[in-house]
Amino acid sequence: MGKWLIALALFVAFAAGLAAGPARAQGIEVTAQDVANSFPDEIVFRLSVSSDADIQKVTVHYEILPDGVPAYGVPQFEPGPQAQVDFHLNANDGQLYLAPGAEILYHWEIEDAAGDKLSTEPATFVYQDTRYDWESASEGNVSVHWYGGGDAESYLRVARDTLDRMSALLGAEVDFPVKVWVYDSNDDMLAALPRRSQGQEIERRTAGVRVASDTVLMLADGGGDILRHELTHVVTSVAGEGPYGGLPAWLDEGTAMYAQSEPGEGFTSTLEGAVDRDRLLSVRSMTSPTGDPDKVTLFYGEAWSLVSFMVEEYGEEKFAELYAVFKDGSTTDNALQQVYGLDQEGLEDAWRASLGLAPRQRATATPTPTATPAQPSPTATPTPTPTPTPTPTPGDGSQTEGDEDEVPWATAAALGAAGFAFVAVSLGGGVFLARRLRRR
Repeated sequence: MGKWLIALALFVAFAAGLAAGPARAQGIEVTAQDVANSFPDEIVFRLSVSSDADIQKVTVHYEILPDGVPAYGVPQFEPGPQAQVDFHLNANDGQLYLAPGAEILYHWEIEDAAGDKLSTEPATFVYQDTRYDWESASEGNVSVHWYGGGDAESYLRVARDTLDRMSALLGAEVDFPVKVWVYDSNDDMLAALPRRSQGQEIERRTAGVRVASDTVLMLADGGGDILRHELTHVVTSVAGEGPYGGLPAWLDEGTAMYAQSEPGEGFTSTLEGAVDRDRLLSVRSMTSPTGDPDKVTLFYGEAWSLVSFMVEEYGEEKFAELYAVFKDGSTTDNALQQVYGLDQEGLEDAWRASLGLAPRQRATATPTPTATPAQPSPTATPTPTPTPTPTPTPGDGSQTEGDEDEVPWATAAALGAAGFAFVAVSLGGGVFLARRLRRR
């Protein structure tokens, strides 16, 4: 089953990173090694080693599974024939984040003054949220963990169904363990989330979020659609993230919305209002997440409607093909042209037509004047009059062609690693019981 089965075998062999047996090479002997968990702040790799000559250098090599980049640390210690070595790895410092349940593959390399070297066998440590007594249930490669009330078995059924259904839709195979951690309250979950500023911690109430490629955190009262949405981000990452970047936000979020049983009343009503007034965001402006809080609900509603249109109008096979083309490293316009014969503007106009709207009126670009070499003619060259850039009307969810490429990529970078979290204050309470938008 791939890399995760190797990690699982290592996990069993080394008992979750607890003390491993002694290792010896030439004059070097490892007498003890383990990993201490100080959730949510750090883990500490510990090593006791001795040698006939002074121990001079110790390095710990580690990798966060399933898709982490190999890294290493060189801890400081007092050289001598015996050494006690600790390496502290920050678990949530704004640069590195370890999700609950993260598996860390590691080994030590030791070198002494005689030139002898020893590399220990690989071991696996599982980083746990040690504050609670967790119960677990699993089916296949998906597991749900909880410590309080709630219908955890129903979450497991939703998780299994979502991974199977969306993997089939996108033509993807999730071949690693996927973990869902269900917290009883927002306060309980805050310590497990990626650390942000104090103000952000006070303001946000996250109902669910994908915090790593294989891990979703959610509240016990979040509901099945929260889980469907966030687990779909696990599948979209596998299906479409290629060597040169991720998916356009409208496709990633729209697919996650499409996986839900309903998009939610707040999203559909906002979308209907924008359709009635012809004040929809342009598709190209939705390549990255909007930085305007007033447009977040419309962004999600449009993304859901656009993806629904693509699947229903052109079929599931082409939709899976689109993801495969992105996986190969294509740009958005090239991928759409290859699969549908449309660029983003063409797709937008077809989608707008399905909603009963005319094609978007787009500004014609003014040609850039070219410098003319000096000529002996006395005729003056007229100076072109610049075309003014239209300004969007604030507060109504609109955006004009003049500013559609100005959505900040910093926002995309901040949210892209974990996918969008469902945040109640931003998304109108996270209500997910609604009728489907009427097709016009």
